[in-house]
Amino acid sequence: MQKRRHSQKRASVFLLITLLLSVLVALIPPLISKPISVGAGQNIAVTGFGSQDATITDTTGKDFTHAPNLSMYSVYTLTYHWRIPDEVVVKAGDTATVSLPATVVSRADVDFAVVDPTTGATIGHFSSKAGSSTGILTFTDFFSHSTVGRQGELQFMVSGRYDDSGHQRPGWYIYKAGWVVNPPTGATPEEKAQYVDDLGRPKIFQWEITINPNMEHVDNVVLTDTLGPGQHFDTSRGLVVHTGTYDDNWFHATGTITPSYQVNGNQVKISLGTITTAIQIDLWTNPTSASFETTDSWTNSVVASSKQGGSGAPAQANGTITWRNGGSGTGQVGQVTLIKQDQKPHQQALAGAVFSLYRADGTLVHDDLITDTKGKLTFTQLLVGQYYFVETKAPKGYKLNATHLPFTITLDKPQVTVKAYDENLTPPPVTPSTPSSESSSSKPSVPSSSVTPPSKPSTPSSSVTPPSKPSTPSSSVTPPSKSSTPSSSVTPPSKPSSPSSSVTPPSKPSTPSSSVTPPSKPSSPSSSVTPPSKPSSSSSEPSKPAASSTPSHQESSSSVSSSDVIPSSSSESDSSANVEVVTPSHNNTHHLPDTGERVLGWLAIAIGSLLSITGILLLIKDYQ
Repeated sequence: MQKRRHSQKRASVFLLITLLLSVLVALIPPLISKPISVGAGQNIAVTGFGSQDATITDTTGKDFTHAPNLSMYSVYTLTYHWRIPDEVVVKAGDTATVSLPATVVSRADVDFAVVDPTTGATIGHFSSKAGSSTGILTFTDFFSHSTVGRQGELQFMVSGRYDDSGHQRPGWYIYKAGWVVNPPTGATPEEKAQYVDDLGRPKIFQWEITINPNMEHVDNVVLTDTLGPGQHFDTSRGLVVHTGTYDDNWFHATGTITPSYQVNGNQVKISLGTITTAIQIDLWTNPTSASFETTDSWTNSVVASSKQGGSGAPAQANGTITWRNGGSGTGQVGQVTLIKQDQKPHQQALAGAVFSLYRADGTLVHDDLITDTKGKLTFTQLLVGQYYFVETKAPKGYKLNATHLPFTITLDKPQVTVKAYDENLTPPPVTPSTPSSESSSSKPSVPSSSVTPPSKPSTPSSSVTPPSKPSTPSSSVTPPSKSSTPSSSVTPPSKPSSPSSSVTPPSKPSTPSSSVTPPSKPSSPSSSVTPPSKPSSSSSEPSKPAASSTPSHQESSSSVSSSDVIPSSSSESDSSANVEVVTPSHNNTHHLPDTGERVLGWLAIAIGSLLSITGILLLIKDYQ
């Protein structure tokens, strides 16, 4: 029994050890694996976004760029003219930091789109928090397509940092000011939508009228407020009227009143009656969407009428709201079009040629670029610089032309065309000419003089006496006998016999015997065409076909290659040229585990599982 307990204890310890080993083995791959980095936007250097690059102006356009102190109660416009260096690659999500001058600060949360003024395409979004001394411009993928001449302008409103509250405005009775109402800090997207539109443009203006800062007794005060063009009253908000005091350049509210007012078109008339304190009135307007296309300033004027000491004392004030939060940018497409043609005068377009594109320093930009049916390929997204094409595969039937085809993308000529030519390995077929009399081989020639054709039986020679009719016998003459067969020395006439073996009988022109290769009609040239062979010695020799009727198939021993670079001001791209566009990626892109790491991970899991199962089986066996 004790022995069994000892065995169980040993098995339990072994099981615990195997479980620990399996956990340790499973932890090995994460510990030795390379860290995985997820692609994120890069902060890129942009020329013109430094604090010393900004121009500072007030609402009237007066330049305060070099002023040492700017009032925190005034509004100013910052203007930047920026440019992206030609060698910098920009992709969606990349950012640029905008530094504000030391004399100003963002007066409210700012967020608006920067657009291409020609097409309206969004280049990026600018944002800055209230009280911040910097802003961030986040780019879209616009500059991954438009890669040449990337520049633009950025404007937004700020306030000064200097507190000049002790400065008093000299004698005035009524004063008017206005500003853009921005979303509160930390507002949700739904809340922001009440203050700005999709382009980041304001929806609400606030106008403020301050009257009677010296707190005099004034009777029958009536204010007539007139809106400038491009806005209308926000009747949903109405009016808010405060009573209070005014000192140190600041209104201090002590209470509220509810006067009567009437709205008539672009005017609102407010009846205050008798006043003895300083009064401040706030009203709101909504700018129209169309007004942003024609102006960046909106106006409002107010006229006060009253009886002061028994006589009227009219007064007038004007206010202006300037909104210049916006930006623009432009860029051209850096593009090359390659045209591949046959080097012959016909310059036939060659489809299927494969090229690789390199920078001048030998860095590969893209490979496997293939010409289309018109012999063209087009590649865009090229930065300013020098490049060259190299052919890696020639079209079928053509010799590879490995000559570098250089070209340059510049600001003045961002789009260029390159021409390249290949040599045809197979000469084109030549139309056969009429065979000359010496080379004609359509009919067999007349047999030579060494062959004597049989002729009709000829008249026997003079040595042969033909039999004559029997004459009348005379007494001294032997009676005539039958004509005898001519002697062997005489060749009797006979039917034409077959010519002897040494004589070739004449015949009608017939197909030459198997020993003679008949001349064939000129056919399409191929490597398998055999020229006519000579006829046998017993027949006349048909002449050979003309040399032009049997072109041979052979490689040319020389090659010719050339290239032309034709810069153009307009795009030479073709709609049928489907070339994949690839933007060079940044170094912090997603990294997949190497094959060795994956194998090690699987091996660790397998070993851990095996150890665990072994321990469990031993434990079960021991308990049994």
